[in-house]
Amino acid sequence: FVGTYRDNEVQIGHALFDLMERLEISNVPLNKVSLTGLDQEHLNEMISDALCLYPRISKSLSDIVFQKTKGNPFFVLAFMQSLQSRGLLLYDSCQKRWVWNEDTIRAEEIMDNVLQLLSSKMNRLSKDMQSLLKVMACFGTSTNESVIGYLSESPEYLGLRNGLEGAISDGFVEVNTEGKFKFVHDKVREAAYNL
Repeated sequence: FVGTYRDNEVQIGHALFDLMERLEISNVPLNKVSLTGLDQEHLNEMISDALCLYPRISKSLSDIVFQKTKGNPFFVLAFMQSLQSRGLLLYDSCQKRWVWNEDTIRAEEIMDNVLQLLSSKMNRLSKDMQSLLKVMACFGTSTNESVIGYLSESPEYLGLRNGLEGAISDGFVEVNTEGKFKFVHDKVREAAYNL
């Protein structure tokens, strides 16, 4: 059994804590793993590796990314992809390295809210992908292939299968071990629901 929760969303007295206490009393082995965001040093190492730059060169960028994302790996990835797709992080073939303008990136206010970032990205997607994400969001965190198949037979949702392929390749949706299509993060589902 594996259970997960976000400590900022579950209060003391929640049934989950009672279950954990009963398991401990019953001598059931229990391992608690606390995950946190990346610290500034590790984030800089990750960005340095991703951009094939020395850490001292990527530090100014990683400091801004940390300020905007607080080291949350999902937000870091979304932020970096957004910078690259909007031309704020560019590969300069003359210098043979990635370049950026710190002041422009620092001034980016849209990144203060990951939902705004995801919504902005989703609003630029094809109609088929937007339709798929909206439909999936209504069904919760995961959707059976049979639901998508059934809906795609109706004239209103003919493009759902095309949208599914794009949503998977763009990293919004993945196939889980049960063969269901699921959002890669609950914030992705939330942004899709608000489309």
